[in-house]
Parts: sequence; C-alpha cells; structure tokens
Amino acid sequence: MRIYIDEAGTFIQPRTKPHFCLVLALIIPGASEAALFYEFLRLRDQWRSPRVEIKGSRLDELQVAQVAELLIRHGAIAEFYAVDMAAHPADVIEQLKRAQADELTAHITDEHKPAIVEHFQKLAETLRQIPNQLFVQFFLTILLIFETLQTATLYFVQRIPSELGQFRWTIDRKERTITEMEQLWTTLILPFSESRFNRRAFQRLQGADYSHFSKYQTSSTTADETMMRHLEWLRSTYDLPEGELRAIDAKRLLAEEVVFADSMANLGLQLADITASVFRRAFNRTLGRSGWEPFGGLLIRKAHKMPIIRIGTNDDASVSYLDRQSTVVWRALKTKTRSMLL
Repeated sequence: MRIYIDEAGTFIQPRTKPHFCLVLALIIPGASEAALFYEFLRLRDQWRSPRVEIKGSRLDELQVAQVAELLIRHGAIAEFYAVDMAAHPADVIEQLKRAQADELTAHITDEHKPAIVEHFQKLAETLRQIPNQLFVQFFLTILLIFETLQTATLYFVQRIPSELGQFRWTIDRKERTITEMEQLWTTLILPFSESRFNRRAFQRLQGADYSHFSKYQTSSTTADETMMRHLEWLRSTYDLPEGELRAIDAKRLLAEEVVFADSMANLGLQLADITASVFRRAFNRTLGRSGWEPFGGLLIRKAHKMPIIRIGTNDDASVSYLDRQSTVVWRALKTKTRSMLL
C-alpha cells in the first residue's frame, strides 16, 4: 500500500477562533494507484487550472467533491488527527513537551550501556529544543502513524491481503529541506513510534490472512542475533513478561521504504493535500458542506473515537474540544464513514 502524509495549517497560536490544523495519511492500494493517478490527471485537465500543482485550499466545493468520488471509487482510505490551536496556550504545549522528553529517559538506569544512555539523553534534549508548532505536528504524527497502521492492516487484510506486503511512505517536506524532515522522522518519529508499539497491543483479526505481513514481524525464537539483543532490551526496559516475545519490526515498517518528496511532482501528495485541506476547511468553516461531506467516505467507522483532540500532559491526549459547528461537521462526516468489517 502507498501512504502519503501531509499536514494542513501552521500549528501556530492564532488570532482567530477556531484555528484547526491537522496531519493526514492518505492510504492508496498499490494495485489501483496507477489508475487513480491517470483519472486524477484527466480531472485536473477538466478544471483548466493554470497551475501544475493543484492545492486543496484553492478548489471549490464541486471540485473537491469530484476528488472525493475518485478516491473512494479506487479504494483509498484516510486517517487524520486535528487540533484547534486556539484551545492550546503555549504553556500547555511546553508542559507536554517537557513531559515527553522526561519520559524518554525515565527507564534509563546505570545497568544500560553508555551508548544507549547517551542516545536517549540526546533524543530528550532534541525534543526539548524543537519549536512548539513543530512539536505539535510531531505529536499528532505519532498518533497518526500508529492509527494508520492499525486501521490499514485491519481494513485491507479483509479485502486485499497482499497490500500488507509493502508499506511505502511518502512524506511532504513542504518548504523545509529534506535533511530537516529526515532528521525529524529518524530521530524522533521512529523511536517514539516504536515506544508506542511496545505499550499498546497491535490488534489483529482472528482467522485473517496475515502471511503477507510476516516480513514485518519477528519473535524471540526466530530473530537474528542483533534483533534478539534488541528484544531483550525491550523486555527489560518496558518490563515485558518472560516467554516468547513477538513483535513488529517498527524500524523496517517505517523506514525501509520512505521518501521525502515535493508535492509539485507527486500526485499522491497532491491528493493528500486536497484531502487534508478539505477536512481543515470544514472545521474552520471556510468550505461549504457539499464539498467536505463526501470525504467522510474515506474514513473508517470506529466506536467511541474521534480524531479531534485536546493535547494533555501525556501521549494519551483526550478528545474534548469541539465547538458547536465542529460537532456538526464531525457528525455529518460520521454518517458517510465505511464499516471496518466486511
């Protein structure tokens, strides 16, 4: 499967309310990507846009509704996490940033090797130093990655099991340099994602065909020597039970096939940009309902779960802040969501 990650909004403290920003993953089955891109190019030609790169912020209700229909017809799904920056003072963000940095070194003891101690200390310091707006984006991206992997595996294992055999990530680097985006991904997102995998069970559908996903799995009985040492370190660090330890190789899953690209020349990122912009414009009340409502068909129905969060003091940020208009938007989107189960 192809996973395109983009963000919408600058994650800065706003002068107006509401001010929703979000990160989004657009998941496209590899088997249908070529046909989807071909039809998207034909659709762009119909719009007679003078721009090579189509931006979601410039499209009207009819145009974005056409994109939604195209994505749904080709089997794409989406995940996003949004936050209203108007509801998050700088001191709240700073508090969470410090708490996350402290957590990185909370399990480190004198028994750990000096290299491991130094690694996590540097990681914690890097987290403390990044700007607040980049930290919020990073924080939402961690939530997004875990939820995307969980949703995509459960959804496609029932429909196209072979899609679990490849996870190809494409991240929009925006105006930043590739080096900056690679650093954020490798020094913060990868370690935090692995930590989240260790603390939360990865759900599987009993009886489903996960044979294509086996390349991303390992255990203490089949791992090579290097992975075995890592598994034993995980066991001691997170106080995991004795016996066979089964795990997902998060590094391979998230780093083996990752590209940091410019959306100018990438149709997948352009589609992700349109989708992210539509959701953001919906919550910020800058797009009519006929444009954003069809995009609910890209979302998977989940009980008691909303992707709009208020950041707290830990990584289990709770869903809490919705004004009246945002509640209307979310309820309308939910009526269009797809069932997880066949």
